[in-house]
Amino acid sequence: MGSVVLGVDGARGGWAVAVVEGTSHSARLLAWRSAPGPGVEAVLATAPGALAVGFDVPIGLPRDDWRPADRLAKRALGRAHARVFLVPPRAVLRAPDYTAARQVSRELLRGKGLSAQTWGLRGPVLALDEALTQDRVRRLAVETHPELSFAAMTGAVLPPKKTPAGREARVAALAGWLDGPPAPAGDDHLDAAACAWSALRFVEGVAAVLGGEPDERGLPQRIVT
Repeated sequence: MGSVVLGVDGARGGWAVAVVEGTSHSARLLAWRSAPGPGVEAVLATAPGALAVGFDVPIGLPRDDWRPADRLAKRALGRAHARVFLVPPRAVLRAPDYTAARQVSRELLRGKGLSAQTWGLRGPVLALDEALTQDRVRRLAVETHPELSFAAMTGAVLPPKKTPAGREARVAALAGWLDGPPAPAGDDHLDAAACAWSALRFVEGVAAVLGGEPDERGLPQRIVT
């Protein structure tokens, strides 16, 4: 029957979750779920027996530089490199407000500032970073990126997900692997399913890995596809 894994993507107010059982060649969808955020306990509760959880959230935060994994991911996506954002140091994300975060960013990153978009993503990043102090979460969680997952799944970078052609391409890619009811409207659950595919590849030991350098807490700064 294969392994049970979760794929998780950030969604408005929480998380989009795909609960999947099988292999990276053939699987069935056990459930589409939505879990409140930003904490991750509700996510883990959707499938207590899961062997891995593929999060579209950075795991392992740099101390005073950009992560090599993000640069490698941008290179892999080519002209679509803007779909990956560079993860700033932990101290930047933990700043009390955006003004302070920009100052810390300039100090640590040799004058580089911080975009409002990146600052806006700090909630789920810090929530998972805190949860990774728990052995159970650290054992299960693996960082994935749906754009890289779909590219690995299909052999090509797909059109933008917000376009009709992009959604159609993602639905078609998943249909060739995953058996089950269609995803809810929007793109969050499609991305979650792609993360589940990479999580299965990680369990099987066949996932490609970008980066891997440990951060100051020993968390691997890597993206698996």
